[in-house]
Amino acid sequence: THAPPSSWSVPARGPRSSMLARIASQQSRLLRPLAVRHMSGEARPMTRFVQYPFDKTKMTEVRAWVNESDMPASVRAETGVKDVEFSFCPGEGWLAARYIFNDLDDMVAFLGTDALEKAKKAVSTAPHYDSSREVHEFKGFYLKEV
Repeated sequence: THAPPSSWSVPARGPRSSMLARIASQQSRLLRPLAVRHMSGEARPMTRFVQYPFDKTKMTEVRAWVNESDMPASVRAETGVKDVEFSFCPGEGWLAARYIFNDLDDMVAFLGTDALEKAKKAVSTAPHYDSSREVHEFKGFYLKEV
């Protein structure tokens, strides 16, 4: 049998070093599933939430406009759009659309469509649109498990 060279250092054993080794091992096990899931090729649903400013005292009129326009049907018909919901907040005057896409590629493709450009134009020229305020938009991962 051969002994290790004297230049090799052997870690000290004791309560402190074993505790650190145990913690490092536990951290490693905890992080492993996240890394595997993150790196998988599995498609992840994406969301786009956008709020358009409208006159908050005109809920009936805004609701009628949305129902009469072809904008909801045209964005729902786009490839990759899994779901779209519309809401109106009369307290602050926001018309909101919440989109769910099958994956990032579908969301990116949708952002370049004529349907989206037409929808933006229709909303920004709609009666009771409040051009004094900014549009708010959020894009991210849809948390279907929540």
